[in-house]
Amino acid sequence: MLVLILRVIEKLLIIYFGVYLLVDLLMYAYASGVFLFGRKRRKNDFSYEDQRVSIIVPAYNEEVSIEACLHTMQGLDYPDYEIIVVNDGSTDGTMDRLMSLYDWEPYRLAPGELPVRPVRAAWKMPGRPVILIDKANGGKADAINAGINAATGKYICTVDADSVLDRDALRHAVRPFLEREGTIVSGGQLAVLNGVEIRDNRIVNARVPRNLWVQWQIIEYIKSFLISRMAFSRINALLIMSGAFSVFRRRDLLEAGGFMSAVNNHPALVRYVGEGKQTVCEDMEIVVRLWRHARDRKRKAHAAFVPEAVCWTEVPDNPRFLFKQRARWHQGLGETLKWHRAMIFDPRYGATGLIGMPYYLFFEFLSPVVKVLTLVFLVVASVQGLVNTGWLLLLLAGIILLTAFVMASVTVIIEHWSRKAQNAGREALRYKTFGDWLQLIGAGILSEFTYAFFRIAAQLNGIYRFLRKRHEWNKFARRGVHIQKEKVKTESG
Repeated sequence: MLVLILRVIEKLLIIYFGVYLLVDLLMYAYASGVFLFGRKRRKNDFSYEDQRVSIIVPAYNEEVSIEACLHTMQGLDYPDYEIIVVNDGSTDGTMDRLMSLYDWEPYRLAPGELPVRPVRAAWKMPGRPVILIDKANGGKADAINAGINAATGKYICTVDADSVLDRDALRHAVRPFLEREGTIVSGGQLAVLNGVEIRDNRIVNARVPRNLWVQWQIIEYIKSFLISRMAFSRINALLIMSGAFSVFRRRDLLEAGGFMSAVNNHPALVRYVGEGKQTVCEDMEIVVRLWRHARDRKRKAHAAFVPEAVCWTEVPDNPRFLFKQRARWHQGLGETLKWHRAMIFDPRYGATGLIGMPYYLFFEFLSPVVKVLTLVFLVVASVQGLVNTGWLLLLLAGIILLTAFVMASVTVIIEHWSRKAQNAGREALRYKTFGDWLQLIGAGILSEFTYAFFRIAAQLNGIYRFLRKRHEWNKFARRGVHIQKEKVKTESG
């Protein structure tokens, strides 16, 4: 009887991983084809007149990174934008650092549509469209909502305080709204900021870092952002845009209820998820809710991934903080799938409901559980003498070869594309020499037998936290980025 059960489980696992592998290979082939043959260099010849962007930077304990973020942001190549920094009740020296960087004058905020924690005060930089808001702590989503209330732009761009935008990033990210009716969100390629230097608002010295944990995340970002998100964007099933850099229409955000926070009781938000809800991963929830809101009203909807728009963001450089971050991401994924489960397999939501939601449920959220069960199955099957050692070794060799092939080909394809498109995309790969390239490929192979198990453990912890309904943010300590500049103060300061 045990042997029969094991055989049934074996067939189910073969089907699961077979489909999983097939989907991943299709995404890889599709994204590679797009980069090689389907992405011509686009000219930013659109008129950006009357297309103002409000860049919202939520800041909680960002003393070491906020200066670099603001310094580079004021040099963006975009004709009309404002910067709104929201200090979300920081307990370190963030507010003192901000006040010392520039000369500020008091600014009166108009009442907003989204409920937020109390705003203490606001200031504006003389002669420049930069606003600073100081408010009681309410979390990242609450800080963004406060920024939305103060925004005057047609579009809302959310940028993490530990992130740096490439000079052309905003033009590229706004372009999908001008190109395609119904675009609800756009975002770009995330690149790892750790260890780089900034000179004249440009990234310099972006070589491969020595820290193996950082190298593994570079590989993750290349695979997830430049393969899966490209593919899902093209079939109109992209459900998540990184909170480090996303662009929305302000009107759409207000209609859908804004970002989810404990104090936000906007009618639209309450209608979709209930009152008093909060999530540890607001960036995915808001995108899925925008999809749902648009399709329920029979509107066109599209989430656009734009690899030309590059955002550099700091990542955890040690296992403790990385574990907490990955656990939080997985918990947030589970929360979003739970609240919007009505979309799963519902044809009214198109590819989003028929492909995107099921994929994230079965091959993302439940994946760590299946992988652990597979390991248990292999142990039991080995004891029963049902495992063919030769086949198992062949499988391991196949994993090594497939990982090396995917990593090597993807980096070469993207490098080829980025040389024709823009330098920022090339820099985001983080390798300068053939030796650096081999180092990344080696790290990618090693990760399949080390970091992969670490990631599974973190994701299982995220599932546990999801089931226990725990909502700690677990923010990791920043190290900041080195900026080469002559002075910090503006001309007015």
